[in-house]
Amino acid sequence: MKLPAAFEKGDLFWYAIIAGTAAAALLATFAGLLFGISTGIPHLLYIPVVLAAYKYPRRGAVIAGCIGGIYLLIVILLAGSSPVILAEALVRTLVIVVIGWLIATLLIRLREQEDLYQGLFDHSEGGSILIADIGKNRTIEEINWKAATILHRKAADLKGTSVTTIWSGEDNQEFFGRLSREGAVYATETKFTLPDENTFIVLVSAASLPGERAILTFFDITGRVHAEHALKMANDKLSLLSQFSSDHLHHLVDDIIETVDEADTRCRDTGIHTYFEQIRALAWSVARQLFLTESYKDLGTVPPVWISVQRLFETTRLPSDDGTVSIRCWTGRLEVYADPLFSDVLSHLLENSLRHSGGRVKNIVVTYHETPDGLDLCIRDDGAGIPPGKKQQIFEYDAGGHAGIGLFICRQIVEVTDMTIQETGSEGQGARFVIHVPPGGYRIEGTGDDAPPLPLSSEPVLHPVKHSTGAIVKELGSPEFSIAETLWTDYHNTKGDKTTDRIFAAFHDGQAVSVARCKRHPDGFEVDGVFTPVSQRGHGYANAVVWALVDACGQETLYMHSVWDLAGFYGNYGFVPIDEKELPPTIRERFAWAQGEMQGANVRPMRRNPNPA
Repeated sequence: MKLPAAFEKGDLFWYAIIAGTAAAALLATFAGLLFGISTGIPHLLYIPVVLAAYKYPRRGAVIAGCIGGIYLLIVILLAGSSPVILAEALVRTLVIVVIGWLIATLLIRLREQEDLYQGLFDHSEGGSILIADIGKNRTIEEINWKAATILHRKAADLKGTSVTTIWSGEDNQEFFGRLSREGAVYATETKFTLPDENTFIVLVSAASLPGERAILTFFDITGRVHAEHALKMANDKLSLLSQFSSDHLHHLVDDIIETVDEADTRCRDTGIHTYFEQIRALAWSVARQLFLTESYKDLGTVPPVWISVQRLFETTRLPSDDGTVSIRCWTGRLEVYADPLFSDVLSHLLENSLRHSGGRVKNIVVTYHETPDGLDLCIRDDGAGIPPGKKQQIFEYDAGGHAGIGLFICRQIVEVTDMTIQETGSEGQGARFVIHVPPGGYRIEGTGDDAPPLPLSSEPVLHPVKHSTGAIVKELGSPEFSIAETLWTDYHNTKGDKTTDRIFAAFHDGQAVSVARCKRHPDGFEVDGVFTPVSQRGHGYANAVVWALVDACGQETLYMHSVWDLAGFYGNYGFVPIDEKELPPTIRERFAWAQGEMQGANVRPMRRNPNPA
């Protein structure tokens, strides 16, 4: 005889238990009512309800409703004349249904979660093992197909065996010791054992679970480790060979220079001296090329670090700097994530402007501005510039040695962290190098937990920015915002916002004498907070801070609400009057109270267009 599908699945036992307990409870309730007992005995009905909801949660509420309905029908037939007993039966029936529904709902959710985690466990691309009794025996309770495949065993053969079957030695003891102390251990390299007693290298992580259990995941990294070892061996040999070659070439260059010097002193033909000088210069060029290649042979082997661009410029010594060039770096709070050799890139670009200017360069300015796809760090000068045909050529390796390899190496360094570098200046107006930093490769210190404030540096500033008034001007770091807020006490008690503000201050004899702010809004940049205390006015310090702000932020479109009488002052820095409607909405809101009567409020909207690229 063919049984129904449900019975074929092994549910016959549960059907019998549920039906039997339900029948027994209903019969007992029936008998109790015959003898006038209406309480106590009906509680037996909870047993089949709980069993049904546990085994068949999707039908648990229905089964509970059927049991409750039969019970209510019995009460109505035998004790329907008693309102009290009938009311109790109605309440009890409702409780039976609610209990069945609640248990069924909770079990459905628990089983869905169980199926989810079981699926993750079974189908993970990493080996996963559930370990029981991690404090003593450490037996394998469950193992997924991937782990069994990696271990070259069948999952059924490993269940119930000790972890030492696959992992023995001190690493095992140390790992589980850490796990018991810390609750989780991540990315530990160790060795597992195969059935043939050979070992392979794995990366293991584990986390403790309730009930002295732990979940352990691992990946076979044998191939990667062997490849890394082979690569290191090859690199070590190449480095050794390179060192031998470099030492030999250095000796050859020294011998060439000594030979040329000796020949030069003995030669009586003055026409030949010119050729000796050329040979000497070429030899020194070879020596310089050797020095450069030795300096950057470890490029990319050290992990990138966060570098403060401003501090790097302030502490960089430039051999070609004779003090006649104004070097202004406006990157006060900018940090970039780059190879440690990135500092050489910036110093080389500065040296490049100083060395090849032919005396034309008077200003070198370093600024930055954010773009939709990252950030541009710009180093520009006012020298002769670079012809259009050479803008790409200067970054290429010149096998002939005529252009050197400085900018070629600069490009290799920035590309380590996915940055790019190009020259975008105009011939006759100056060079402009732009280093593009991708999102995630830069941060503005003090703007959040992932960009903490930088502590104030005690190192001397080698390139302070000095205005024609004699004031020293700088962009304040976030820990220095209190300097501006102290001056702003008499200027509407203004406060700085580290997430949106760039603040510039002028100093005289070490004391802050004037401040100005560039605030980033969602739809534009606003200049405000230009303030000089009464005691410091008349010296041109406001000129110093506005000049610095425009120098640093001039690549953006700048807006402001100028006092009417100061429109001419700001006009000197490129600001022009505009209609209030031309202001971005969030900037215009500041003076919404004036209801369009800007002149009556003594306010004149102004705009400054970006500097030419």
